[in-house]
Amino acid sequence: MQLNTNSQLVCVNSAMILIFFMIISFVAIAGWMPPLSPELNADQVAEVFRNNTNRIRLAGLVMTIGAVFLWPFGVAISEQMKRIEGQLHHPLANLQLATVTLTVGAIFLAGMLWMLCAFRPERAPEITQIMSDLSWFFFIGAIPPAVIQVLAIGYCVLIDHRKTPVMPRWFGFCNLWIATGFLVGEGVFFFKTGPFAWDGLAAFWMAAFFFFGWIIVTWYVVRQAILHEAAEAKSLTAQGVA
Repeated sequence: MQLNTNSQLVCVNSAMILIFFMIISFVAIAGWMPPLSPELNADQVAEVFRNNTNRIRLAGLVMTIGAVFLWPFGVAISEQMKRIEGQLHHPLANLQLATVTLTVGAIFLAGMLWMLCAFRPERAPEITQIMSDLSWFFFIGAIPPAVIQVLAIGYCVLIDHRKTPVMPRWFGFCNLWIATGFLVGEGVFFFKTGPFAWDGLAAFWMAAFFFFGWIIVTWYVVRQAILHEAAEAKSLTAQGVA
């Protein structure tokens, strides 16, 4: 039991590694706060990648490394969801983990595209612009998997009617609320200016607040659930010995 608890704690704490790598990549290395403006023409976009080639390559590399730490975090969430659904059939836990995989892929592909844009900065500006646009579509606009993920978590938490639930009910409602916040990212496909553009108040700043806020809250709740599970197991073991 101790080994399983430690493994779960390692997985859930990977959320902090994810946050660290994303901030280092996006803010400290690339300096994209806010991101490149979608209003830039092809020549302007290409110039950014020509003038910051190695920095953007490194930022993309760090982002791809950070993205994979979302996987073990998702595993930790699913393990606690299984306690609610039961170990035999746990469709919501499986759904949550499947959608995490898609989100990891979106973040990973965004980082790969940034590196690809900077790999041959002398190419035709229009090609660089297309790949840059695609990277931001993946990074900010690939929202549906994340929405399904938080809805699955929220519903799972709310169907737990035991006296001492695995995770508190407010966390379930929090996930349902987070789902609405994620949806603003879909505006990137329709707007090049304003709050719903990928550098705008809603699509970028609000979505970032919801994303990192969700990670921190979920990390705390799931970590507490893991520790409580370990305490329960220890208590049952002590009673059995007695």
